[in-house]
Amino acid sequence: MTNIPAYPDFTVTLTGNDWRQAEFIHISKLCAVGEEMDEIKDVRINHSKEFADGVRQFHRLYTRRQVGNPELFIPLYELKIFLKSNIVGSIAMEEHPGFVKHGFALSTAAGCYYGLEENGVVKSLCIHGATLAAEREIPRLVKKFALIYVNWCGCTILTP
Repeated sequence: MTNIPAYPDFTVTLTGNDWRQAEFIHISKLCAVGEEMDEIKDVRINHSKEFADGVRQFHRLYTRRQVGNPELFIPLYELKIFLKSNIVGSIAMEEHPGFVKHGFALSTAAGCYYGLEENGVVKSLCIHGATLAAEREIPRLVKKFALIYVNWCGCTILTP
């Protein structure tokens, strides 16, 4: 965390539970992503219960161990052009004062893309608050940059 926002245009505030729940990962990690997803599906099927109101209670949790860093290397300016987003914001976390160091956010009709960048290179990329427009935008993004899109909570993987 840092006291100074990396980008001053706006700030997106996330919770710790939001961080990397719907993320983009380099295609080379597909096998590791699949193995992690199998573990998450097991917890969802065998160690949780869904109630009538749609709320799911988990009796066991799974912490991802294999995927690690998403291993992205996307120039931020290329991502901004692709997403047609000129306004860059910063990331704040509800539980901590200040801003995420090296954090950035791009707002589009599909939702708020966010992640970490170093020296103008995107190292991690996620989406928060995905809208219906994301159904069109995410597959294009996956194909353009040879990524995998993983929605860990929804137990879905999208490949190019």
